Amino acid sequence: MKFLNKGLLGLGLILIGLALGLSLKAQSLGAEELVKEMDELMRGESSYSQMRMRIHNPDWSKPRELEMFAYEDKLQEKFFIRITAPARDRGTGFLKIGKNLWMFVPGTERVMKIPPSMMRESWMGSDFTNDDLVRESSLVKDYIPKIITTEAHPEGGTIYQLELVPKPESAIIWRKILVWVWDRGYLPLREQFFDEQNKPVNEIVFSQVKKMSGREIPTVWEMRSLTKPGHKTTLELLEIKFDLKIEPGIFTERNLKSRNW
Repeated sequence: MKFLNKGLLGLGLILIGLALGLSLKAQSLGAEELVKEMDELMRGESSYSQMRMRIHNPDWSKPRELEMFAYEDKLQEKFFIRITAPARDRGTGFLKIGKNLWMFVPGTERVMKIPPSMMRESWMGSDFTNDDLVRESSLVKDYIPKIITTEAHPEGGTIYQLELVPKPESAIIWRKILVWVWDRGYLPLREQFFDEQNKPVNEIVFSQVKKMSGREIPTVWEMRSLTKPGHKTTLELLEIKFDLKIEPGIFTERNLKSRNW
């Protein structure tokens, strides 16, 4: 009987171990699915968008505003931004191809390559980084996600909090990112970005969900500094079109320097 009990106990421990392993595997797959679906919702395979940015600084009398349009080919890892207003910044452009990023300033007629060390630097004086705007890194390709907590959403469904840490081979500017996503439509709610000392630096909050190009997406993205009180930047999505064919000439240095704004 003792041998039988020990055998049953051993079998029980094995079954518990297998169940735990399957549970962790399912959780990992669930986390990956949430990130992929959220990324697909917000980006598609390609897109064209028009945006307005308001940069708030407590030392300024009023916010600074920028207007711009952007093209992205996610599959080819290409991104292009052109600022259209105000007049002093009009024509400034950014081109990303793979891991390479260039900036064009009309006043100097120069194209400057932005090194990887500057990806965490402020984009045009805003609270968004160069990496945030041109999407040099990918939540899907460059991070390993796992589910931390879940809670019920007031309107139904579940809010998942995920922790994303860089893959060993990825050259990433953040030590980790926390993401809150609502499983109803895979809507992103909030993200927090942590530096090498594991301290939160920035937080982005998504709001004002509207239907655009056949998708329910948040149209206001507010990036708040967690180290500089009163500093925040609001990015408002005015128009977006997904999964369209983009002319290859968009993602070229010639177009970057073009005066056809």
